[in-house]
Amino acid sequence: MDRQAARPLWQVRIRSAADGPVLGGGVLCANGTVLTCAHVVGPATGADGGPAGVLIDLPFVEGGRGIPARIVLSRTEAPVGSRDDLAVLRPARVPAGACPAPLDDADMPAGHGFDVYGFPVGHPDGVWATGRLTGRTAGGLLQFTVPGAQGHPAARGFSGSPLWDADLKAVVGMVTAVDRDAQLRTGYAVPVDGLRAHWPDLAEPYPVRLWVHDPYGAPARLVPLRAGGPDRREFWVGRSNGSGAEADILLASRRPHVVSRWHCRLVHEWGQWCVQVRPDGPQAFVWHVGDELPQPVPRGGRTRLRNGDRVLIPAALRSEEAAGASPDDPGVAALPHWQLEFVDDGQTSSLA
Repeated sequence: MDRQAARPLWQVRIRSAADGPVLGGGVLCANGTVLTCAHVVGPATGADGGPAGVLIDLPFVEGGRGIPARIVLSRTEAPVGSRDDLAVLRPARVPAGACPAPLDDADMPAGHGFDVYGFPVGHPDGVWATGRLTGRTAGGLLQFTVPGAQGHPAARGFSGSPLWDADLKAVVGMVTAVDRDAQLRTGYAVPVDGLRAHWPDLAEPYPVRLWVHDPYGAPARLVPLRAGGPDRREFWVGRSNGSGAEADILLASRRPHVVSRWHCRLVHEWGQWCVQVRPDGPQAFVWHVGDELPQPVPRGGRTRLRNGDRVLIPAALRSEEAAGASPDDPGVAALPHWQLEFVDDGQTSSLA
């Protein structure tokens, strides 16, 4: 198993409550949503008539535990084990270090090796199953088999988990059912093209988003910036406010790495996204597209962001290195720094 597959930063575990049993798996996608099976989470509307929700974990991501997620779509009328057995979750946050799954709509990956991580009864921390993809059924599902000598058999608890194709090095489907005859060690997955049929924006990011680049080597992660309807219009950036509450966009690295508390915030107002720093807070910088050097954000003021701009937040290996840097020096780009790449495909920031 290759390194990327052995530590899937897009793998999700779903519970109904913090101390409840594991319901199944899920997969984090590039648009900030989580896909799973409808039969794993149930209907999108709660008993009180309001939106239903669950708790999700990302077991391979540090700090990825106990995240509330709203059910925004759940096709509970679809038969279990069909191509329509799909639910979409909107997590309250995407933790640092998480990455969207690389997806591939390969038509017939028959014979390819696969890996899948699931949560069958008695294994709340999860187990691996591995085997071979057999091909597509007449109903359009991917059929796979786990030979007796290759790990845990596919069983209940694997539903919703991403099916990793070891040859394509991508996720090719989502597990939806296992054969009633356990001795066959056979399961079925909704292929990526089947998932897209019900969730067309599956692989498309939000028009406005950040790519957060970690200076210490962690994979870049995507953070959607949702500014419409009931969604938030400001995001605090940093690590903690000192009381234990985490920032909305968490820039946390293991010691001895240093990241300022509640460093800055991104604000949406009048059709514009801006970055803002407190008058007495640490400095942040914006590197506009086409400029030679980043510019400091005025203390107590805001700097407007346009497509392709980067917000730079200085970081250091040791606190004394951070203390020795001039907070108003544009040459801070030579130091280790977080880069928050602002992407606006909808060009909302061009509005007057």
